[in-house]
Amino acid sequence: MSEVISKYKALCDFLKDKKCILAFSGGSDSTLLAHVLSEVSPDSLLVTVDNNMFAHDFISYTQQKAKEFNLQHKIIEKDFLKKFSFKSNPKGRCYNCRKIMFGSIKKLPEFNEYDYFIEGTNVSDYLEDRPGVLINYEEKMISPLVECEISKDDILTILEKLDITYSQNTTCLATRIKLNEEVTSEKLKRIDEAEEIAKQILPEMSDIRIRSHEDNAIIVVNEPFEIGNERLFQLKYALLDLGFKKVVLNLMRYHKGELNIKSDNEGNMIQHLPYNIDLHQTYKHMNNNEKLEKDHLSLETQHIKYDDITISENGKISMPENTDFEDKLFKVITSIKRRKEI
Repeated sequence: MSEVISKYKALCDFLKDKKCILAFSGGSDSTLLAHVLSEVSPDSLLVTVDNNMFAHDFISYTQQKAKEFNLQHKIIEKDFLKKFSFKSNPKGRCYNCRKIMFGSIKKLPEFNEYDYFIEGTNVSDYLEDRPGVLINYEEKMISPLVECEISKDDILTILEKLDITYSQNTTCLATRIKLNEEVTSEKLKRIDEAEEIAKQILPEMSDIRIRSHEDNAIIVVNEPFEIGNERLFQLKYALLDLGFKKVVLNLMRYHKGELNIKSDNEGNMIQHLPYNIDLHQTYKHMNNNEKLEKDHLSLETQHIKYDDITISENGKISMPENTDFEDKLFKVITSIKRRKEI
């Protein structure tokens, strides 16, 4: 707990007296940032982009939270369903979405009055395949949670300690639809209604997703084996009534940004990131990271060496088996830059 408190204090120091524009969704990450801004930089501005691809109560919730924090709040309306590049649901949808959303924020007439343009990526997000993070580099955005080495678990611990509520329903509903399958307002509405029903039937589940694949509903929750037959039948018939053809339960539990450290036959501990790494940009950022010792850093043809850690361009991070692998991993991961392949 003392380490988490230290990170929280570092976050407050990082943002103190920095007038910020925050891309605000009301989720755990941006809620923590909004709280800190309300304490140390109350002249900051929260901006939410309404792209017609979120849950029905998304905008009203962000407005409510902004009032609680007593921070200015602006809403930018962008109907992505009018854009073929989103309706067609291509692989690069999240990258394209964030590019337009953050680009719209930068066009605000008062944008240059602010010191920082910040967003809520945290260290655990680097463990997932999130191509939208490329926009952070291109738009020169600042990710304070990454700068202060704060993970998703750290965020949830801090919010619980401070008794601050947040929304668990802030991800784009289009991400529930199978890639290359057309996104329509009807499908988004059905997914939204399905997840609301699932939350009522499974109130104890912390994470619920209803994914739509060719009109079939796939239920993804954090504890699938805890549902039980009776509630499964409730879900089945409720979702069929919404127009889904089949209802399937994914037995792989829903999780976000979790470590998956393995050992190989040579005694190395390995964490494999689900994307390729831009070694030159990563090396550059590691060189600029004041928390790293530069004399322990070197760039090779297909990997970077830092102390006893090897960072490979295929996303593999390894080091000889040691109890401090996790600490060292999170120390270097904040400098990692994924390769643009969209």
